[in-house]
Amino acid sequence: MENVVKYFNTIEGSFKRMKVITISSLAVAALVALGSLVYSFAFVAKHSDNIYLLDSNGGAVSATVSGAGVDRQLEAEDHVLRFHELMFNLSPSTDAIKRNIDRALVMSDRSAFDYYNDLQERGYYSRLVSANITQQMSIDSVKVNMSSYPYDVRTYAKLYVIRESNITMYEFESTGRLVEIGRSKNNPHGLMLERFNVVRNDQVETRRRN
Repeated sequence: MENVVKYFNTIEGSFKRMKVITISSLAVAALVALGSLVYSFAFVAKHSDNIYLLDSNGGAVSATVSGAGVDRQLEAEDHVLRFHELMFNLSPSTDAIKRNIDRALVMSDRSAFDYYNDLQERGYYSRLVSANITQQMSIDSVKVNMSSYPYDVRTYAKLYVIRESNITMYEFESTGRLVEIGRSKNNPHGLMLERFNVVRNDQVETRRRN
């Protein structure tokens, strides 16, 4: 009888040990799973701002996504810079001038068209072509006030009129404001430049070309 009792006690002890081992194993497995889940979320969060862009040659270029506020500020500045480059970087080619101006006008309202139309009527663009004159703009700075809407902008630049014999430099300044519109292929920033106005375009110097 004593042997039977010992036998059942041994079985009971084995069950208890098995129960402890099973519970411990499940707890360890749960902790490992939870740790893996936390690590996965941390990894995704850490790398979610990294994106890859394809360059013109088909290669992948790593880029980092910044906060929305910083992003919009950079987009606004780039929109204004790009508009001025298209509007004022002109070669002595009627087709090239029209192509650049058309792209600039997509980024702006009627005020930019009125500015262009005024120069067109005065024969400015035809003189560039006939005299083989190149016009180039070098942007010094673009100031965009993102604290109030619409966003006021002011652009400072130097404008160079390049002739065969000389180069004339102008101090350039323009103002305007940006409003939000829908993004499109021709306007990826989703911004429109309104009330474009050239407030300064003063000749500074003319120097002979070497």
